[in-house]
Amino acid sequence: MEVLKQQYRIIKGSREVVLNYCQSIKFEDLTKSIESFNKNSVCYLLLHIANTYKFWLKRFTSGQEFEYFTEEKTKSVNDIRKAFNEVNTLVDEFLNKYSDRNTPIEGEIFWLKKNMTYTVLQLFTHVITHEFHHKGQIMTMSRLLGYTPPDADVIRF
Repeated sequence: MEVLKQQYRIIKGSREVVLNYCQSIKFEDLTKSIESFNKNSVCYLLLHIANTYKFWLKRFTSGQEFEYFTEEKTKSVNDIRKAFNEVNTLVDEFLNKYSDRNTPIEGEIFWLKKNMTYTVLQLFTHVITHEFHHKGQIMTMSRLLGYTPPDADVIRF
């Protein structure tokens, strides 16, 4: 599990680049609906990433309900940072709870009304790859808004 913890530290570093970059964008632009991205905003996608961590690592694994992060309650990038601080705590708890990445976890996919089983490694891989998928979209969205995004990969030049 130590390698997953190390990997998450690297991911947090990449995320910090994104959040620092978002600090340089006018908040009204972060919340601007972008037609070619299903009318979503950068802010929406950042919160969607955080909500996905919460769903898979909290609700799916333990059945615990939670309150979704929403744009309506988000007034600044600092609020987005607070959401990811909560996610960081959740990831730490998740990785500390399981000693074997192959441990199967059964949980409910509520929108399918179906229980499924995934390993710790599958769940962790899903949430981090989901984050990077949307991070790429966020960089493109910011370009469409007239900004120049930084290199936010885990290996930066």
